[in-house]
Amino acid sequence: MKVLLPYDITTTGLKNPYLFLLVRELVKNKKIDFVQHGYGWLYEDIHTDIIHLHWPELLVKAKLADMSRVDLLKDVHFEELINNLKLKKRRGAKIIVTVHNEMPHKGKNLHFQQLYRTVYKLADGVIHMGLASKEIIDKSYPADVSGKPFFIIPHGNYKIFDNILSKEECRERLSVKPEEQLLLSFGAIRSSEELDLGIRAFKKTPVKNGIFMMAGSLPYPYKSQLRHFTVRRKLYTNMFNSRIRTVEKVIEPSDVQIYLNAADLLFIPRYNTLNSGNVALGFTFGKVVAGPGYGVIGEELKKNGNPVFDPYKIETVIEAITEGFELSESGHGEKNREYAEQELRWDNIAEKTVDAYQVLLKQ
Repeated sequence: MKVLLPYDITTTGLKNPYLFLLVRELVKNKKIDFVQHGYGWLYEDIHTDIIHLHWPELLVKAKLADMSRVDLLKDVHFEELINNLKLKKRRGAKIIVTVHNEMPHKGKNLHFQQLYRTVYKLADGVIHMGLASKEIIDKSYPADVSGKPFFIIPHGNYKIFDNILSKEECRERLSVKPEEQLLLSFGAIRSSEELDLGIRAFKKTPVKNGIFMMAGSLPYPYKSQLRHFTVRRKLYTNMFNSRIRTVEKVIEPSDVQIYLNAADLLFIPRYNTLNSGNVALGFTFGKVVAGPGYGVIGEELKKNGNPVFDPYKIETVIEAITEGFELSESGHGEKNREYAEQELRWDNIAEKTVDAYQVLLKQ
């Protein structure tokens, strides 16, 4: 079986190692002859049995010198991609799509909406990370996915990251005292609404010696952007007491353990987001995770006894944070760690993925 993943996994690297971890296990599978990866191979005259798609928008953005300049995308970029997928299908390839998002996090325009719809229509099968994903995608794209084979394969764990430092060592590096309770938001906060959600909830949460730390990127990072200071106004007015802290940068892979091991509770400040790798990340490090009750995020958290909230009802966010700290003190994070080690192993995920490929090839 010959598999093509048309993505450059070397550039995502440890910043988002999802594809690397999947490919690493696929190449070990005896049912796979080889796995080819890289954007350019989608446009080469090579035979492939399976084309495994993940983020459709990346396939057109890869045509740009600067992938952030979605404003430069033209009709021809989308047409070329779709025509090549159709050509590969005519030559016998089966297309399978892993659903990560309902829509791209950035550039939610009509071109991308149509791209998602067309990719689902071309797909021979769909991989979801949870049942909630299937329900949502079935409602959003009923004409495009109806009747197609689907497979439930969860997001894998993050044992690839170092985890050798103690909680005490990590807290010392972050200037967090032993008696302080650390609420951590890790990774990108994508909007002013997400930024405001965490600050408002934390300020109203009745937690003793609490610290709210946001480690990762914040919206409108450049001071030249008009909204840079506007969205940070509430953040700046609350930072002087050192209870609300930011580490506004991309966290190095070697430093991931510092933030996760120092934390008491991992907080996911999302609204209607389908999936988040932070669930698997928090579980891998034995943390209690609090997040929205929507999509696969909510499904995984509820299934494992972690608190969920409705981001549109601030009182539920406060309750989830309060409950999360209590669960952390009772040792619930260890149950999450066991789940990540047993149920989110990448060799199991790769095996299920290969099984899905085989189902499509038998059609």
